[in-house]
Amino acid sequence: MKLICDLASYKLTPVFLLLIVFFGILAGCVAIQPTGAILIETQGNRSFGGVSVGDPATRVFACDHGYVDWQIPLDARALPLLFVHASSKRTWETTFDGRREGFIPIFLRRGFATYSTDLPRTGQAGQACAPVNYDPENEWSIQTSFTSWRYGLWLPGQTEPTFYPGVQFPTDNPVALDEFFRIQTPEFDGPENEEVETNALAVLMEEIGPSIMLTHSSTGIRGWIAAIKSDHVAAIVSYEPGDFVYPEGELPLPIPMASGAEQSVGREVPMQDFLKLTRFPIQIVWGDYIPTEIDPAHVGPLATLDFRRRNVLKAQLMVDAINRHGGDAQNLVLPNIGIEGNAHFPMLETNNVQIADMLSEFLAAKGLDRR
Repeated sequence: MKLICDLASYKLTPVFLLLIVFFGILAGCVAIQPTGAILIETQGNRSFGGVSVGDPATRVFACDHGYVDWQIPLDARALPLLFVHASSKRTWETTFDGRREGFIPIFLRRGFATYSTDLPRTGQAGQACAPVNYDPENEWSIQTSFTSWRYGLWLPGQTEPTFYPGVQFPTDNPVALDEFFRIQTPEFDGPENEEVETNALAVLMEEIGPSIMLTHSSTGIRGWIAAIKSDHVAAIVSYEPGDFVYPEGELPLPIPMASGAEQSVGREVPMQDFLKLTRFPIQIVWGDYIPTEIDPAHVGPLATLDFRRRNVLKAQLMVDAINRHGGDAQNLVLPNIGIEGNAHFPMLETNNVQIADMLSEFLAAKGLDRR
């Protein structure tokens, strides 16, 4: 990482210059991304998992496979990063403004092999064994995406969005906003899709070996379930996951909602399956603008705010259960550690190098960055 600093107010003593070189942590400094070539030893893409249905004598159809792109840098670290996106493969690629690197190139520079997936029935793996229903009328509008993913508010009756103060988004860049509105690709979140997707993920991990899995949003639950199905998960880092699991017989009480109703905290899995989540480190990460208290106003178009509040609580309950059974999990809310302004896509936002640094620190602390 490089730094741009306003040094006019500093006396550039030799000691101060050493601080710049060796620590790179100064008031008035802005992290910028490195430039130059990334040296790749091998790269490629292919399908993984899947089935074939039909009669070889008449018609066979190959379907329900995933698709993966991989890049392996020179002198790669021992454990690769396995990127599992939710609504968009771009989650891990290039920032909204198109000017800065996302997590895949950032971590290639840091020596990690990367595997980026489209799960079955999505993206480049869209060849499904069963019918899927895509109806634009049922998909999120740009107003819903803007509010639900917490970049600000765009409520009914308003003709343009209002960004939250301090949000880590290039708010003066209309191209970046348009790119954000076009990030989503169709995803299907039914139980059958989850089963098909996690089966394929388990196959991929069997093929590539122990991996550090990064999940986001609706693929959070895919990560937990895939880790139950595979012995090749070295760690999971999940950004704002949407669903959670607990040991059978230990499901916490429902959580009150802003509407006055209650919501289940997640699902129970057999104890022997849940204990598989205690075998490796887990970090769950949340951004900013998430309420900590119930607000009766957070219904209708603002219900997403209460949804995120409840999810932070659910995540803490799952982390507590993992640690209670001997695991190593943490639930991290970025503003609580002084990192403010992030929304639902911290890996794509204007401080994404800082978010990447936090991930690097976690991997180093857990001994997962060895070569």
